[in-house]
Amino acid sequence: MFPDTTATLHTLDNGLKVILDSDSSAPVISTQVWVETGSIHEGDWMGAGLSHLLEHMVFKGTESFTGEELSQTVQAAGGQWNAYTTFDRTVYYIDGPKESAETFLKAVTEMVFKPSFPEDEFEKEKDVIRREIDMGLDDPDSRASRQLFATALANDGRSQPVIGHLELFNKVTHADMIAYHQARYTTENSFLAISGDFDKVEILETLKKLVGSIPRSFTLQPQVSEEPPQLGKRLQRSTFAIPATQLTLAWQVPGLTHPDAAALELLSTILGGGRSSRLYQSIREQQGLCLHIASWAWITKQHTGLFSVSAEVPYEQREELEQAIYLEIEKLCGAPLDAELAKAKRMTLVSQFKTLTTASGRASDLASNWHEARNLNFTKDFVTDIEKINEADIRRVCQQYLLDHSKLTVTSLDPEGSDENAAQQESSNTEKEITSHTLSNGLELHLCADSRLPMVSIQAAIRGGLTAETPENAGISTLLSALLTKGTRSRSGAEIATQLETLGASLNASSGNNTSAVAASCLSQDLDTVLEIFGDAFANPAFHQENIDFERKAQLTALLEQNEDPVSLAFRTMRSKLFAGQGYGINRLGTENSLESISQLAINAHHSLYYTATNTKISIFGNIEKDEVIELAEKHLSQIQPGQVHYSSSQAHGEPSEIKLTLDKQQAVLALGYRGASIHSEDIHALDLLHAWCADMAGPLFTRIREELGLAYYCSATQFRGHDTGLFGFYLGTSPDQIDLAKAELFKTIQTIATEGMSESTLDSVKNSWLAKQALSNQSNSAMARLCAIDTALGFSPTHHREITEKIKAVTTGEILAAAQKYFKDQQVTIVTVIP
Repeated sequence: MFPDTTATLHTLDNGLKVILDSDSSAPVISTQVWVETGSIHEGDWMGAGLSHLLEHMVFKGTESFTGEELSQTVQAAGGQWNAYTTFDRTVYYIDGPKESAETFLKAVTEMVFKPSFPEDEFEKEKDVIRREIDMGLDDPDSRASRQLFATALANDGRSQPVIGHLELFNKVTHADMIAYHQARYTTENSFLAISGDFDKVEILETLKKLVGSIPRSFTLQPQVSEEPPQLGKRLQRSTFAIPATQLTLAWQVPGLTHPDAAALELLSTILGGGRSSRLYQSIREQQGLCLHIASWAWITKQHTGLFSVSAEVPYEQREELEQAIYLEIEKLCGAPLDAELAKAKRMTLVSQFKTLTTASGRASDLASNWHEARNLNFTKDFVTDIEKINEADIRRVCQQYLLDHSKLTVTSLDPEGSDENAAQQESSNTEKEITSHTLSNGLELHLCADSRLPMVSIQAAIRGGLTAETPENAGISTLLSALLTKGTRSRSGAEIATQLETLGASLNASSGNNTSAVAASCLSQDLDTVLEIFGDAFANPAFHQENIDFERKAQLTALLEQNEDPVSLAFRTMRSKLFAGQGYGINRLGTENSLESISQLAINAHHSLYYTATNTKISIFGNIEKDEVIELAEKHLSQIQPGQVHYSSSQAHGEPSEIKLTLDKQQAVLALGYRGASIHSEDIHALDLLHAWCADMAGPLFTRIREELGLAYYCSATQFRGHDTGLFGFYLGTSPDQIDLAKAELFKTIQTIATEGMSESTLDSVKNSWLAKQALSNQSNSAMARLCAIDTALGFSPTHHREITEKIKAVTTGEILAAAQKYFKDQQVTIVTVIP
């Protein structure tokens, strides 16, 4: 069922290998360069983060471009670019319109093979990374991950953080970086992966022209340490400012070349992959021992991998949870597994299908195949191996690897002050027809057929969200969303999860500013079953009291975690002040008081009022026959009560003010909030382009504050539009001693924008970048169905999202300047600063 790849491998005269995947379904291209070097290859610099530093520095200029010219060139060509570094690879990519292929390839290959490494940028970029290191130390997920790898792989290079330790990072010199680049960034140790709409002959000729002058070069591979067999259980506990323990159990398992790799992947899905899994249903849903639990298999080409179970658990239940996990593993070894095995295989297949929907996903999949296995068809081969696994294989690997506690590592990140630790510290760009149909109950459907992959996306948008809440019931929309899949009058939550995941399907609900959403996806052959479950969950949720109590507890924990994040604290405070604590000024998680006061009766009433046919729009996009879908929708969705359309009341506004807060973290955060535009404003397209410019790496904020002055690790902009108002915000993160200077420079830059606007050439470049980002987004049926559902719920046409392109193209520099003056110069701002 999984297709053979049609990609081809080519070797240029200098030895550089190129993977080409030509696909004309969308007019976009993804260009990626993979350098087979990461933190485990740093030799004498191990633990210094040299690979990550080098990744940052190649953006500072090349043989043909200064750093500013490089970012402007990519942006003007519509490129969306970035890079990342892991233990064993550094990857650079640029995605965008196919017409810019040569520009993208010139930029990305020069970055990798011909960087200029300006010495005057070196210390400034090191200071930026120092802020990033601080941010990692503030983040509980990053801390928990470091703790796990340092303990489970204690003798392995992967025990060291990719970003490096500050004291070692500080010792790296400019000369060290150049020497590392010369040693590791060679034609032998790198390859290209290109996917999208292009002619293979033409792209090869282009590559010969661009990289033909790069000489053949080789890499002397350093000795990479491998973790020896574990000889006993390892335990590591530490504390952090979190409300609940993050617990991880991890067993050493073999790498990707081992015959047990496929069985271990399936075992992780059966044990803890999804809401219908054994761990989730038994331990979270039935016993209520944890707030979240999942298992995962990290199996790579390295000799040793990890099989892990991770959970978030109240500290006082940590030991009980650990014992319950062991018991579930023992039960699995003796239980019938055929149905769960079939479900796990289907989930794996669907997950792999999803990687093929975009050019970027296909390029990454092919590059990963080559990097891990030197086999472009490895994904299909692995899926084939998955299909061969039987019940006996699952039992055997479970017994062999998970019952042996001499291979077990247990780590926990516990709340500060806990007793024990007090002493221990693809979509096509072609516009397919969207048709609309109204069911007998008044529910409006929007359908779009796309047969490229055998998948369907269902997206429902319900008018409401924060606009349907008050300070007294704040958080009710989010709580209701969490409960929507926990059971109906005819199905339990476990039955819903099992039915869906047996099919490899999904059903999720969420809530936002203007709407709530329910989304599902499945293989097209399963649409009847999934639409039946979708309709049942939407129309007939049971809202059992035990589920309400449990999800309330989980939401309260998330709220407490949110309070420890300086960025979240700054934005929530800014929005509350800007919107007078009403509507958009309400925290979507609510408050401790509001959550405690929400009753079962209130949730039922909220659902009855908003989750109605006339207050909801549903889009179904994918491999469908429209007449059949209408028939299925009438069968399964007509049970939704007709109801009435919800119209939001006018949004209140607060007086502009300045708030200074403290939080015991290492970074300082600044957030500025201006009243933004409504969804119906004539200014929205100019503001979209101002936002794209201010949020871009080539934009005025990033260029001035981060690049030129080195004052912040991140500096960007954000916005949203509401029914009668909106928000346009700016934010940055910096060190506490630089917050005042960074704030002054941010205001100065904003006022320059408000006074001067954009030049004609800058506007053209920003438009190209915005349009390219939309083209990349339009590859996904789920994204397009979501846009269609939200647009129609808010009163626009089903094709509204398609019309925006022409409106963006028509924006003038005069409109940009007028919008900048109106929103940034002619109104006062709300300011929130969070410092240690």
